[in-house]
Parts: sequence; structure tokens; C-alpha cells
Amino acid sequence: MAWLLAFFIILSVASIAFNGMLLWYNREAVRKIVFVSDNLGDMMGYFKEFQVHLESLYEMEVFYGDETIKGLIDHTKFMVDEIGNFEEIYSLTREEEGADDGQPEAQEEA
Repeated sequence: MAWLLAFFIILSVASIAFNGMLLWYNREAVRKIVFVSDNLGDMMGYFKEFQVHLESLYEMEVFYGDETIKGLIDHTKFMVDEIGNFEEIYSLTREEEGADDGQPEAQEEA
């Protein structure tokens, strides 16, 4: 009977230790997911701002029709679309921040 009690005590201690390790692992995994989510969302905003900047540059009279800038615009659009495929990842933390529609805020030039 004593050996049965010792077995259950050892089993309980092992279970508590294992659950503690799982709790720690889950906390670390969630922290990394939130970090990636925040940074991916920010990167999407940066690419959209860059795309708008390139398009405004391309429309300038000096650069209109420049194939290099046109290639950059096309590549930027491709990158924005590819990052958009991961929207559900970076929208995990965006929902908590309020009504963010994913559009970069327009900056006024003085």
C-alpha cells in the first residue's frame, strides 16, 4: 500500500512539473506570435507607404514613363499582395488596438 501511495505522489509531482513546462512553453509561443504579428502589420504599412511614394514619384513629369520606377512599383505591389496573404497573422493584435483598417495614415508635408 505504501508503494502505491509513493507511486501516486511521484506521478503527481511529475505531472505538475510537466504542466509547468507546458505553461511556460505556451507563454513563450504566444509572446513570439504577438511579436511577429505586430512587426508584420507594421511592415505591411511601410510597404504601402513606399508604394504610394513610388507612384507619386512615377507621376512626376521628370520621371513619367521611367521603366525602372515602373518595375519598382510593380515589385512593390507584388510584395504588398504577398504580405497581405498573411493578414490573419498580423491582424491578431490589430483588432485589440481599435478600428485600424490596415491603411497607413497619410502624413502631411509642410
